[in-house]
Parts: sequence; structure tokens; C-alpha cells
Amino acid sequence: MLAYIDYPEWRKLIESTEELDALLSRNMRQALSLIVMIGGDYDDSINSTFLKVWNGLTGNKGFIEDVHALSTQYRRGLIKADELTIGIINLLNKRRFSLVDLIMMSNYMKLVNDINLLDLGLMVLYENPESILAGAREPPDIIPNRILSRELELDLEARCMVVKRTFSVHVSRQYDSNIYVIDWSNPGVVPYSKFAVSRVGDVEVSDPVFSSFVRFRVRVVSKVMGKDFVLTLPKPLNINADMNYCSSNVFVSLPQSMNMADYLSLVGKLRGLGYNVRITPFTRVDELIEDCSGGSLS
Repeated sequence: MLAYIDYPEWRKLIESTEELDALLSRNMRQALSLIVMIGGDYDDSINSTFLKVWNGLTGNKGFIEDVHALSTQYRRGLIKADELTIGIINLLNKRRFSLVDLIMMSNYMKLVNDINLLDLGLMVLYENPESILAGAREPPDIIPNRILSRELELDLEARCMVVKRTFSVHVSRQYDSNIYVIDWSNPGVVPYSKFAVSRVGDVEVSDPVFSSFVRFRVRVVSKVMGKDFVLTLPKPLNINADMNYCSSNVFVSLPQSMNMADYLSLVGKLRGLGYNVRITPFTRVDELIEDCSGGSLS
């Protein structure tokens, strides 16, 4: 297993399920900051630590049991990917759920089967909480290919108070594309903004994965595609980029909170697994794709 905890004041790479379980047992809310890069070997029993943590966070037992059943059936070869996709869509249509449930579902599927909804050709998008706190709702018509929409409530912290706000969650079908973005910057659930461009002035106003989906109609996945791919920088770093980074059509979006040590460790571990990893000077995957689209990328 290879994962990253993007938790405030506590961020690090996780390399084993035992280490993950120990961390979640000490602080269950870290599960919401988990980004599983390579999974597939996690305990699929109903009594696993992750499912206990999930139940502790939301108490949504029926939803959790349904996700567990679908994931286990897929892992054991009892259902195929298209049947898993239909099962998840039906589940989201009939069951109540929260944003936390969606994040935990995505992480659980990735831990058990090394796939989440992205790899099934779906995309879960939710309104950016910062926009909601500012009193600006995002228009739903900016979401392409919607197949399901739901209004949920979320507790947000504002001026040292917890306030309840309504926000939208959408499930979309993805485009067919020969350009792939591996999303290792979100836990399988992506915030969206009405701004398709990445910045207004010097302020970032959109998630780069959502921007790539809307602007370039890329296929977003969580699972590594092939052996040759390109990494974004987590933040502007003084590091030598590869000259031929545009020769691949698979781009990896990394968390911008990752430090230099974890970034270099990740690069080394991926190369040790036999992947041909290219380094670029870009921190946003949409800007990287835009740069490469003027060259050999098609």
C-alpha cells in the first residue's frame, strides 16, 4: 500500500495497512484526509478498522454495509466493474449519505480493490466549502454529464463558530479520452468551482482536477495507468524538471501540501516499483496539460 495523509500539522506518506490502522485508531478524523495512491490489499472483513472508524464518524450503518457488500463481491469476482458501477449508482439513489460517507466510501473501495468511482467512469463533485462560507453558491449547470444530484448539509467553521450550510453534490459520467489524470490530490471526491480557469489574478479559484475535466475533457482515474507518467510538483520547488515530460499522456495531480522529503520519497518508491516517472515544473495538472497540448500531446 502507498498512501498520503493530508491532515493539518500532520502530513506523511503511509506504506502499510498496519501503519494506517494504528494512525486511524489514534485519530479517526485522519481518515477524511487520506489519499490512497496504491491500494488493493486491505482487510475486506466487516470488522476492519477502517469500517469501524467510518461508522464512528457517521453512524450510517446501512450505507456502510451496502458499500462493504459491493466491494467484497467485486474483490471476489462475483460481480464485474459494470455491475459494481450500477450497484453504486443505485445505492446513491436510494440511501441517505453525507459528504463524509462519500469520502470514506471512496477511500474504502480504493483500499480494498485499488479502484474508486473515478476508475468506474464516474466523478463525484461537491461545492467548494470556501465559496459556501463566502455566501456564493456554485451554479449546477457548470457540471457536465450529471446523472445524480443531491443537496446535503455540512458543518463549517466560521469565525470560531460551527455553522451549518447547504451544498450540492453531483455524480457525473466521465468523457472518453486518451488523456488521463491520476488524481492523488483528492480522496476520490473533487470540489468544483464556477471558474473553469485555474486563477483569477494571483488567486487560485478552481481545483486543478475539476478544471482539467471541464476544460480538456480528460479521463480522471485513481489507479496508475501503464508504466510511464508525469508528476506535478506539490508546490514550487527548486528541483530539476525532465526535459521530455510532455511525451506521456498520463498526468498525476499531487497534494500541494506535500513537502520536499515526501515528494522525493514518493518519486523514489514509484521508480523502485518499475514506473517511469517524469518530473515537471508545474504545480497544477490543468496548467501542465495546457502546456503539453501545444506540443506532442493529442
